[in-house]
Amino acid sequence: MTARHPSRRRVLATIGAAAGSLALAGCGGPDGEWVAVEVPTDAALYDVVPTAEGAYAVGEDGVVLAREDGDWTVALEHGLSEAGDGLRTAAVTSNGRVLWVAGDSGALGLYDVVADRAVDLSAPLEKTTSWTAIAAAGLAGDERITAINSSGELLRGRRDGADVSWGEVSKPGSGSSVTDIALTSLAYGYIVDTDGGVFESRDGGVTWTRIGIDGAGVDFAAVSAIDSGHVTVAGGNGVVYGYNGVDWSRATVGEQPIAALARNRDTAIAVSSSGTIYERSFDGWEPLVRLRSGNDLHAAALGTARSPRVVVGESGTVFERRY
Repeated sequence: MTARHPSRRRVLATIGAAAGSLALAGCGGPDGEWVAVEVPTDAALYDVVPTAEGAYAVGEDGVVLAREDGDWTVALEHGLSEAGDGLRTAAVTSNGRVLWVAGDSGALGLYDVVADRAVDLSAPLEKTTSWTAIAAAGLAGDERITAINSSGELLRGRRDGADVSWGEVSKPGSGSSVTDIALTSLAYGYIVDTDGGVFESRDGGVTWTRIGIDGAGVDFAAVSAIDSGHVTVAGGNGVVYGYNGVDWSRATVGEQPIAALARNRDTAIAVSSSGTIYERSFDGWEPLVRLRSGNDLHAAALGTARSPRVVVGESGTVFERRY
């Protein structure tokens, strides 16, 4: 295992804070206002997650952005080993300390947001195809990691301090392309595919069982889970399904495909690629706001004590929910 210290950590955005945000008419409300934020890149941003140090976003050419004290900075400019391989997906350990990232040409590794240290673990088991989804669960240094590549293969790993051991590669699912994965702290795992399939693992990803969804007729793009009784999946035709551990419920929230989900035990948001944000309330799913971005949106993160809700997308698009 080799570690590389990023050369541009804590580099502030070159655009001043006064021009750093632009309030959008019609995006306000009693629960806050969605604001377009300037960031120090025009690269496409494919994923965003909350960490113990604030939100982190990953994207094109291997860029990793960190949100600190209200500003977005460059944590890694060209990826884990300065190779410039695009990063498509990100996940964070249960204590928020370690950010796992993966993407093009087998790029895979971790970034310790507290110690400010990157570790390049690319091409595990000599797998150099692009990783499309990664998930992590457990405390930093003892976490479980699962990654899915563009060939539909699933790779499990377990970290023990400085070492990561990789299990055998498997191909779960129905034969259709697996698009997203979620792990929970109780060793549950969930994957979705492009044929309306949802699969559950109760042993950390060793075995998988189909749990739905009969007659869905949807290309699923995203899954988010807390445990076996708190699972949400979404995708084409603006359809969102919820799972309570026994049964599925269906809601059509809009006409555009859902590109991203984020949830916890109390709330959930879904984002269409065209810019509509939906929020689940006690009465069900409701449209919250339409973001006038002009760019496709790819990912969303719920707010924490260290950062607000965030949505990211093409051409360095970042929106934050301000109160």
